[in-house]
Amino acid sequence: MKILKITFTLILISIVFIVCLKKYSKFNISRDLRNEEKNKLKKSAEVLNECFDLKNKSQRTLSDSMKLIEYCLKKYGYEK
Repeated sequence: MKILKITFTLILISIVFIVCLKKYSKFNISRDLRNEEKNKLKKSAEVLNECFDLKNKSQRTLSDSMKLIEYCLKKYGYEK
């Protein structure tokens, strides 16, 4: 009877361990995807900041700003 309890306990611990490993691996994958997305957004922001020339924005008229936006979209495109 004592051996049966020990066996049952070991099986239960093994199952819990396996479930925890699966959850941990999914967590790592999602964290990597979030980091990849952040890096992609940072790179896009840098490119767009260079293209929009934010330092001189007060010197442009509204129509000039619209032309600059259209140019940046044509040059760098956009992602859906």
